[in-house]
Amino acid sequence: MNLDFDLDIVNGIGKKTKSELNGNGIYSILDLLYLFPKNYEIYEENPKLLRSEEYTVIKGDLDSNPVFLKHRTNSNAIIFYLNCYGNRIKCIYFGGDYLRYKLYKGAIVALYGRYNSLNKEFVISKLFLSNFETKIECDYKLKNIKNYVIQKAIQDIFSESIIIKETLPSSLISKYKLYDINEYIYKSHAPKCREDVKQVLRRRKYEEFFWYCLRLEYLKTLREDIIKPKRIINKNKLDELINTLDFKLTVDQLKVINEIENDILSTKPMNRLVQGDVGCGKSIISIYAAYALILSGYQAAIMVPTELLANQQYVSAKEILGKLGVVVELLTSSIKNKDKMDILERLKSGRINLIIGTHSLIEDNVIFDNLGIVIIDEQHKFGVKQRQKLIDKFKYTDCLYLTATPIPRSLGLTVFGDLDISSIHTMPEGRLETITKIVNYRAIKGLMKSISKELDKNNQVYVVTPLIDDTNELNVMDINQAYDLFKNYFPDKNILIVHGKMSNEEKNKNMQEFNSGRANILISTTVIEVGVNVKRATVIVICDADRFGLAGLHQLRGRVGRSSFQSYCILLTNDSENERLKTIEATTDGFKIAEADLKQRGPGDYLGDTQSGYFSLDYADFYNDIKIYECAKEDAKMLLPKFKKKEIESNIFNDIIKNEVINRNKNN
Repeated sequence: MNLDFDLDIVNGIGKKTKSELNGNGIYSILDLLYLFPKNYEIYEENPKLLRSEEYTVIKGDLDSNPVFLKHRTNSNAIIFYLNCYGNRIKCIYFGGDYLRYKLYKGAIVALYGRYNSLNKEFVISKLFLSNFETKIECDYKLKNIKNYVIQKAIQDIFSESIIIKETLPSSLISKYKLYDINEYIYKSHAPKCREDVKQVLRRRKYEEFFWYCLRLEYLKTLREDIIKPKRIINKNKLDELINTLDFKLTVDQLKVINEIENDILSTKPMNRLVQGDVGCGKSIISIYAAYALILSGYQAAIMVPTELLANQQYVSAKEILGKLGVVVELLTSSIKNKDKMDILERLKSGRINLIIGTHSLIEDNVIFDNLGIVIIDEQHKFGVKQRQKLIDKFKYTDCLYLTATPIPRSLGLTVFGDLDISSIHTMPEGRLETITKIVNYRAIKGLMKSISKELDKNNQVYVVTPLIDDTNELNVMDINQAYDLFKNYFPDKNILIVHGKMSNEEKNKNMQEFNSGRANILISTTVIEVGVNVKRATVIVICDADRFGLAGLHQLRGRVGRSSFQSYCILLTNDSENERLKTIEATTDGFKIAEADLKQRGPGDYLGDTQSGYFSLDYADFYNDIKIYECAKEDAKMLLPKFKKKEIESNIFNDIIKNEVINRNKNN
């Protein structure tokens, strides 16, 4: 059987199933073989787990006739007692009426579920009536296709004479005693025991990491081949910039600036990520880097994720660089067409030195005369392709990425293995640590009294809600409810609203009112999460804070504490024991929070865009599988020369070369 053939020849796959598979990117027999289950449910008897409250299978015989109670319209609650392992256990199963004549005193059953110690009963999730042996169910998580349809089709494929080409070097299969490709593919879909699942996942994770690492290693060699034109550093002019500032740079800021200067002077294009906590002073570093390239005869571009941040960065850059003769412009979707045409023309002719904008910068009609550096703020907010599109606009572009979501060291050495990483830990002088408190909704009156004291000092307050409108049944506070609540407590205060459904013009107007101090309270969604800098804002109240992730909460907290005033972050919730909230309350160190976030929810999509083909990490986990990663990284580094010399033939590596060479040629 030719594995490149269409699915039509596979038994059990009709037109409807084929259409569903095509909709999930499955077109050929080989595609189907690589449609791995997303999860394995293992049903295995373990008497030791009977009262552990962990899911397990128990076996025994009914010690009573079952009682059928009406539970809901279409289901019963079935209650009976089971003799198992010398115990008499109360069991409850919510199921259909079909069991009425199959369950009786003395019947032997196997039950999958877990013990509820509070009610002293075993709650059944799945019931087996026939002789039970260990069962493993594969879940492909396809909405309109039953799991057994996929498994049956794959069984039929393997009943024919098929040859699956090995994707890993034989030396690695021997080194780690991995399943070979045929056993790996077959047992991925038809594991017989827990050990099969373990070995399947072991190979799958290793293989994902190996090709990921090989790509990173290959990217490094490509960059080593690029020699950019020599650039100069006008230290006198740069010192003049620093002397115009009304604050003193921290030790870490000066260290990072020095690293950036070395990158600029290097013959290799800069490829650096600067990570630092909210409020640590990354913006001035981006302005410094841009000015350094402008002094060397190039243009600079700063891309940010939101229009609010773009406007703020523009005002700041113009204030600092404008007096030094630098022409700074802003490009966002709300710029009028006539003004936009003028900006694009001046940018193309080189009359604009620095342009700051949102996604508008990656449009095809944005053409530079001589782009020297691309600075991408909050880089994780953009996809890989979006970032690359801006970088590809000019040859030998230096690239500087900024993030206020610190990357845990374990991820910094992995996901960003092809980047140089700089970290800023020290905060600007005179800043006080923001005091964070979990407050239950029941204590809202006391909270309002505390807020009133801050407003009396002429300070300002952010209020953040998870929703614009309460259009669902989540039972959380929306913007309008928050507005009514705070207006009721502070009727004489100017309270404004900002959210994503408002026009850019209205958002900017309200934000400017708050910036200027003319508004006392700003109620918003997370649109203010990044970069907004209002010095007299000393309180942020995050409503239903348990609905937010750790990184989001930390970013929001960073909107206050941006001056010498004592600031407060209030986590308003009905869930005072929430683990994330306790973590945020306990520390303001973004690096510690990043590590806690990684442990609590896994690594997430730190690349900012789903990687395609062989580089998607669907199963491997940088935190839990770090040892597998380290092995794969060493193997990739060792074997890359052999792949390049064709001593190891691989279609996957050929695809890596093809894709990266295409990107490189576009860039050149």
